[in-house]
Amino acid sequence: MRKNNITIVINDPNRYYVAGLADCLSEDFSSRGIHADFTDCAFNSRAKVIFLAEESLSIANIHYLNRRMSMRPLCIFVIKDSASDPISPDEKAPKINHYATLYRDQSVESLLLVINRQLEQLQNLRSILIQPCSNRTNNNLTRRETEILRYLARGISNGGVARFLHISEKTVSAHKRNIMSKLNMIRPAELNYWLIQEGWCESIRSSDAFH
Repeated sequence: MRKNNITIVINDPNRYYVAGLADCLSEDFSSRGIHADFTDCAFNSRAKVIFLAEESLSIANIHYLNRRMSMRPLCIFVIKDSASDPISPDEKAPKINHYATLYRDQSVESLLLVINRQLEQLQNLRSILIQPCSNRTNNNLTRRETEILRYLARGISNGGVARFLHISEKTVSAHKRNIMSKLNMIRPAELNYWLIQEGWCESIRSSDAFH
């Protein structure tokens, strides 16, 4: 029998902590028949469980996460160094609507307790799973939208994209709005950051190097 899949974001500069947390989560989810896929991109639209280091929080991803939570179930965990650390007056985490706190010096048992308690607060765990037999999700982009993203990743303006594809600039803008809607984004800056984080810009540069 095939397992359910879940996409998990772990974005933390401490790579040893990331590796340990991923191993811990993989084993825990596997015991429940769930296969966990990991990424470090907070803008991954398929991720339903997100772990972010407190120092990695930005206005862009806080806004993005709050918008996503207003639309569908999402579990967010903010990672801090230690429970004994003093609270910073400019702490960004409280700006996230709903989250749980984890600590890098926390025991595995305590960590899993917090994570599972947070997951149980969702109405239905199955609502955050992606069935592997599903070939299409609401966030899937059309061929034309993907084509437009490739041009945008090169830094080409809407007008430039329109000239390359022989369509109107209004059509390009409409496609861009649809793309951002599917990715739960509002501002163009969020899309630009997402293109960088997902490797679109890097893959374009690598492709150009061979031509």
